[in-house]
Amino acid sequence: MVIKIKNKNLKIAINLTLNIFGVILILLGLSLFVWIGRPYATLYLLTGQKKALEAKVRLPAAKIKGDRIIIPSVLVDAPIIEGFTKENLRHGVTHIGNSAYPGRKGNIILAGHNYSSYWISNAQNLFSLLHLIKKGAPVYIFYNRHKYVYKALSKTTKSRDDPKVFAPTRDNRLTLVASASSWSVPMVSSVSRLVVVAKRIQ
Repeated sequence: MVIKIKNKNLKIAINLTLNIFGVILILLGLSLFVWIGRPYATLYLLTGQKKALEAKVRLPAAKIKGDRIIIPSVLVDAPIIEGFTKENLRHGVTHIGNSAYPGRKGNIILAGHNYSSYWISNAQNLFSLLHLIKKGAPVYIFYNRHKYVYKALSKTTKSRDDPKVFAPTRDNRLTLVASASSWSVPMVSSVSRLVVVAKRIQ
């Protein structure tokens, strides 16, 4: 059934409203596409930085300044700071105090912030691209002038209050923890945690 609109002004108003609505939908779609795609674009545009990190991890441990975690595939190059505090999280990735230490048997747990500021050099967003890590990706820990190499095994999302997130283990593993990414602003969840588990291979 076709409804004929006799009033010319009303017809113009309806057409204008529909056009504006259509433009808004297109702009929202493009914005969502950019928002979702920008971490991937970051990895693509910063290929040079990735290659620099791949070269850096080949250096002898003695040439790496301080304790660090480096994951070339997701552009992580951060100092490891002892103690899980807000202040320490502002400057690096923190080692959970009751977890194992690199070089010793058990579950080494490192926590870092996941902020959405991909384009801004901010010490708080060190794990912003961690959700893009792939199974098998190498993770390098430089600790006390020694180098330890891990391979990513799994990537899951758990509740912030899940006791398994910070549970000790008997095997040689590395657990990385950050706020889980979401589609909401500011794109990180306050109640969920991204948990990446890696196994030591060297």
